[in-house]
Amino acid sequence: MLATTIKKYRNAGTIDRILRVIIGVVLIYFGFINTSFISQGLLAVLVGAMGIVNISVAVSGICPVYTLAGISTCRSCEAQKSGA
Repeated sequence: MLATTIKKYRNAGTIDRILRVIIGVVLIYFGFINTSFISQGLLAVLVGAMGIVNISVAVSGICPVYTLAGISTCRSCEAQKSGA
């Protein structure tokens, strides 16, 4: 039941999710692992947190910003919503 509910609301497509994983890993690396690149500690933590957010969106397939804006990059999810 939960899987079908989540599937209905997915709005991040495959390419979008792959890019989010790549960007997320890079942001986590520069935010938490290689902090010499970012001199301010708070900024480094924020960059790392954005990496975690990107990876969580990639894993779940649900982007809250896309939901608020009414955007979807998931073509198969749009087809399922319309009943095709």
